[in-house]
Amino acid sequence: MTAFNWALVAPSSVIETVRGGPAIAERVAALLVSAREEVALIDRPPYASSQPDGMPAPLDVAAPVRRGARVRVVVDREGLSFPGRARGLNELSEQGVQIRVGTDLPTKLITVDRRITLLPPTDAADPTATALVVSDSLLSHALVPLFDAVWERAVPIGSVTDEEITEEDRELLTLLTSGLKDEAIARRLDVHVHTVRRRITRLMAVLNAETRFQAGVQAALRGWLTIN
Repeated sequence: MTAFNWALVAPSSVIETVRGGPAIAERVAALLVSAREEVALIDRPPYASSQPDGMPAPLDVAAPVRRGARVRVVVDREGLSFPGRARGLNELSEQGVQIRVGTDLPTKLITVDRRITLLPPTDAADPTATALVVSDSLLSHALVPLFDAVWERAVPIGSVTDEEITEEDRELLTLLTSGLKDEAIARRLDVHVHTVRRRITRLMAVLNAETRFQAGVQAALRGWLTIN
């Protein structure tokens, strides 16, 4: 039986603590089932997973969409490096889940109907890890705006297309998303820096990206980056 511990914060406010991976997963699933209007989720590594590659455990976030709820997810760009992750996000997008990508996300959280929020543990792989389920109105009024702020800064993912990409372009995009400056990329590729900038401009146009960060996100989602 799942054990939930309750801590009274004030007469009208409660924070629920849920300990251990199985209990947390059960509580998350229950929250998703209870959603009627909206699910808002921030997702970043490290992930809870039994798989050796550290892939995140799947959540059926498309189920609330099928019931008519709005589902918005912000994922950390770091998580796109896991094999198959970008493809899975595109599949969710096709099912109606609204997905954006950000960097250095402040926390993980799941908010349901803007009334209750679950804060997963930092180290979800820890068997003694504890999640917090917040229904206190004051805390919820802080956490919901936090999600909204993260959502506004994040980049919407685009649909995957079938454009061809050369190995040279793939290498360039990988170096770009790794944070290298144009001059360093030029040295790596043994070309002039103006050539690098011209190729980046062309790739941004192909990817329909307004910034280099957007270009990196779209390239990752299309599987265009070189995995070393």
